[in-house]
Amino acid sequence: MSTVLEIRKQIKARKTGPLYLLEGDDLQSRHDLALEFAGVVDEGLHAFNVQSFYANEATNAGGRDQLIGALLSSARTLPMMAPRRVIMVHEADRLLAPRRAKDGEDSEPEVPKKGKRALATTPAEELEAYIGNPEPMTTMVFVSRPLDGNRRVVTLLRKHADVVDCGTLHDPREAEAWITKRLEKDELTIDPKAISLLLSSTGLTLGRIRPEIEKLILYAAGESAITIQHVQDVVIPQEESEGTFALMEAVQHANAARALREVSALIDGGVQPPVILGQLRAATIRLRPDTKVRSGLEAVFRTDLAIKSSAGTPQHLLECLVVELCAR
Repeated sequence: MSTVLEIRKQIKARKTGPLYLLEGDDLQSRHDLALEFAGVVDEGLHAFNVQSFYANEATNAGGRDQLIGALLSSARTLPMMAPRRVIMVHEADRLLAPRRAKDGEDSEPEVPKKGKRALATTPAEELEAYIGNPEPMTTMVFVSRPLDGNRRVVTLLRKHADVVDCGTLHDPREAEAWITKRLEKDELTIDPKAISLLLSSTGLTLGRIRPEIEKLILYAAGESAITIQHVQDVVIPQEESEGTFALMEAVQHANAARALREVSALIDGGVQPPVILGQLRAATIRLRPDTKVRSGLEAVFRTDLAIKSSAGTPQHLLECLVVELCAR
């Protein structure tokens, strides 16, 4: 397994390999690293030699077969006026480990019996064959959330590709450096004790740290530093809901801690995000003054669009909305 730093050195030297798997539970980290691969090709030649595919657009077996065909066709095309082609496959888990359908459409291909004529090669088998023997002048980057290791194609990819963990920080010192650097973008500092308290809740998984930091940034808007009190208010353990109108009351009283508990409890209880968003909209209409109602409704509509366009997990987007509505 390679580190992010090692991969960046390869990209900077323009000496990348043929296969990469950027895997992890932090969407932003793996997305950002994937985009850096375009730096292997001169910017003026990106249109000819850099291509992105989005596996989430292939919603069934037929769509995945077409995607594999287009992917392999592109991978086998010689680069134009450049030493390499770069191909990025975003949301690759939808291609490499799709959810199993009831009709078995995602089952492993049948292996022909010895001595009999081989069956026609399927797109899935063609992809596996490519992974085992990739084009040397193409850099193919699979960008994915953590994959099911029981899938044959995943096993092959992990064997032949440079695998990069894009979601785990190695120790508290690295986590502190990441948090400090992220907060600098918003001209914020953070109390070291607040970092320790935060990490005691999130661990070293960047996929958990990042959303909590984004909420803290919203909550501490207008202040210069994030404190232990901010962390205690915003980074809340799971609790049971206090009742149907508890979320609305918490927003109306600008009680972010209570509102966040309610969102978490409602999600854990199986309440659908649109229902929670409806409660937040109802609470927003009752805010005072009217200027806060207008800005609050804009935030509600923005969150609704973000949820529908999968701009983040619904819970994280709802939590950010709550913090914004309860901003001091």
